[in-house]
Amino acid sequence: MKIIVGFLSMFLVVTNCVLLLFQYEVYSSNIDEEGQAFLYEQEIDIQLLKDSVQVNQHFFDLPSEKLSIAWPLSSENRSCISNNIDSCDRLTEDLASFQEGESSSQSISYTIPLKKGLQEGIILSDFLSKIENGGVSFSTLHITDSLKRGGVWVSGLPNVGNSSLDLIDYSLFFGEGPVQDLYWQQEVLPIQYENQNFTIYSKDPITTGLKELLDELHLPNASHSSVLFTPNKNDVNPSSILFVQTDDLPSIQRELIVKNVQMGYKLPADNLLLAEVVSSFIMESPVGTEKSIWMYETLTNYLTSSQALEWKTKLEGQKQLSAEKLDNLLSSIIDSKTSFFHLNEQTTEKFPLLFEDSREVYVNNSLQKDIHVLLKDGKVLYAAEPLLDVLGYTYDDTDKGLYVQNATRAFRFPIQEPFYVYNQKRYDAMSEPFEKIGSKFYIEETWMIRLFLLNTDKNEERINLQEATSN
Repeated sequence: MKIIVGFLSMFLVVTNCVLLLFQYEVYSSNIDEEGQAFLYEQEIDIQLLKDSVQVNQHFFDLPSEKLSIAWPLSSENRSCISNNIDSCDRLTEDLASFQEGESSSQSISYTIPLKKGLQEGIILSDFLSKIENGGVSFSTLHITDSLKRGGVWVSGLPNVGNSSLDLIDYSLFFGEGPVQDLYWQQEVLPIQYENQNFTIYSKDPITTGLKELLDELHLPNASHSSVLFTPNKNDVNPSSILFVQTDDLPSIQRELIVKNVQMGYKLPADNLLLAEVVSSFIMESPVGTEKSIWMYETLTNYLTSSQALEWKTKLEGQKQLSAEKLDNLLSSIIDSKTSFFHLNEQTTEKFPLLFEDSREVYVNNSLQKDIHVLLKDGKVLYAAEPLLDVLGYTYDDTDKGLYVQNATRAFRFPIQEPFYVYNQKRYDAMSEPFEKIGSKFYIEETWMIRLFLLNTDKNEERINLQEATSN
């Protein structure tokens, strides 16, 4: 046992020296633009038991104000770790927060149960505690398995080393950012390549072509991720670990770039659309599904060369993206309000690049946030469903057309037919009152005023719609 302790002590001394050098290069005091008020470092010591995971988590560089703790939902046996007189002096009695105090380091402990034990292909996500409103600048992760089950552990962080000793298996990871995921499988996959963005795990050596691709791949705002050339046994989708089952270099390139862009910009893990479109602009080549490629080509065809350059520069300068933020960036470049990304993210249909009236819409003196006003082919179009709802009409889309009615007035609008029916009487129409864009219907302004008895009053700041006396 003394030999083991001595080995680990020497290993950790060397590791800490490397950590200091590495942190000097990567540590940043920049505050996350999406609301993170401070950054902190963490060290996590994980001990694998028969049917649970024991976690000892140490926080460093904490600010002096009161800090709320977000414990993992499944965690049990929550407590502090009394390493020294200050290691948990700020932890409140209910364990919900660290109270105000000068101690910048605090330590907690908890257990994560594994109901079925350590299973092949297990993925642990959201299994660590977090400090609310804070961001993790650097993480060190120790994994110790006293049952010596072997296999390979993979996290999104760079792997520093692995040791199989007489009494324990031990793995060490450290790197910039939080620990997002932790994966284990029985078959050992050696590390075949690593750089600041990727660690590649594969049973076989990777090709020269892939090494050259990885060497030349420079992504803005890049986060480190681990790539496993192995089947995704449980069809999991961790944010910082990618499973690859192809030898096709272009396909591998696309997967790596999209995953890295998704992580680096904190885009939704369950929807690749935005990550694929952003990746296309960074690569200056279409990537992803048919809809992603269509969105990329739509914008490429619309933007002038100077606008396209400004757009790419703005993308590369962001720390975090969302559909709303992409729309704001695009609107600022083309000097017209658009919800191109937001509306396409909300539907499987293709929503064209259209511009909006940026003024607020009031109906009967009440502000309506959901009523978008689009400008298309010289027409002014209002989002139909939210407008009709606030006017007190029911709205039903059927194979015979749109049925719109209230207690006294009933309409049927057969889409793409030159007539409509009002209170069971047919009327000819020179143009269609409603137009379907993407998966949503919009009503043209003059038809809206005529059919639904609205008076309009517009000024520089708002559009006022007021119901007139009904007939």
